[in-house]
Amino acid sequence: MLLNQHKYPEAYMLYDELYKQIWGTFSMVRYSSSGYTDYFNLNKDKFEQTIQIRCLEPVLNALCLKTLNINITSILDEFAAIIHGRLRCINSSFQVRRFISPNSVFTEFAILYSLMLQPSHQRKVGPIFTYAGTVLDGTKRVKRVLSLYSITMNEKLLSEYSLSNKTNRLNRLNHLLLDYLLVSGERKSELFKKVSKNVDPFSYTFHYSDYARASGRSNKYQRNNYRDTTSEHTFSPSSASEDQKRNYYGNLMGLTGTITKQQIRLKYLGLVSQYHPDKVQHLGPALRELAETKTKEINAAYDWFKAKYHI
Repeated sequence: MLLNQHKYPEAYMLYDELYKQIWGTFSMVRYSSSGYTDYFNLNKDKFEQTIQIRCLEPVLNALCLKTLNINITSILDEFAAIIHGRLRCINSSFQVRRFISPNSVFTEFAILYSLMLQPSHQRKVGPIFTYAGTVLDGTKRVKRVLSLYSITMNEKLLSEYSLSNKTNRLNRLNHLLLDYLLVSGERKSELFKKVSKNVDPFSYTFHYSDYARASGRSNKYQRNNYRDTTSEHTFSPSSASEDQKRNYYGNLMGLTGTITKQQIRLKYLGLVSQYHPDKVQHLGPALRELAETKTKEINAAYDWFKAKYHI
């Protein structure tokens, strides 16, 4: 829903929370002996190595059923959808993209390729741990996800994956990768050249046109009238007219048509409750900064409506 409304930072925050929750479940089994030996009431010293090597999938499946009421196959389907959504947000918003390193993005692409190239009913979680690991905080929540490969290695992997992906139904994943390289200014990179060779140029032109319209762009990425729909740089309160403020602040708060004082107050309280920085203190610094920026915009919009409607 948020993606369709072009609310990419908000959508990314939601995806990030779900992403870390699933990584947390994976990490309980992969990195914590107690996460699986306690569940089966096994002797840790005797069975730890056996479980790690031979039983990762069934143990994780049991843990997912117990804690999330969903099996590992469905979890991996959800995980792939979440990564895909995160990557769309990154592509569509500079406000999101500027906080995320290229290697972290490449790692997510590598994980998504590895999942999508497996039959959906036979997906395994084991290969995911070759690309990334997790750092947990004191409460065993995922603090951050670390790339285990260098950017050079990840670029090589993505080049190989895009070739494997060339002739099957997953070609749009190649499109998504090209989108990222384009918006990141990497059109002349070797990776862009290699992936481009594995994409039908006509299908990609059509796809990128759709992506561009969805993110508020013209087909020519460098056109002067380019506007990132999530960027505050296109709106300046000090220079905006009253009509521009009405449109911008109205869209920000979801207020259109005939507006009442009660509607303004309710919308403000709902948005502040949703985006207040205190709500995201457990998340990373980039997302906390994003929440602070959003809260400042909401407060500015509310101040304008208060003055306009004499609240």
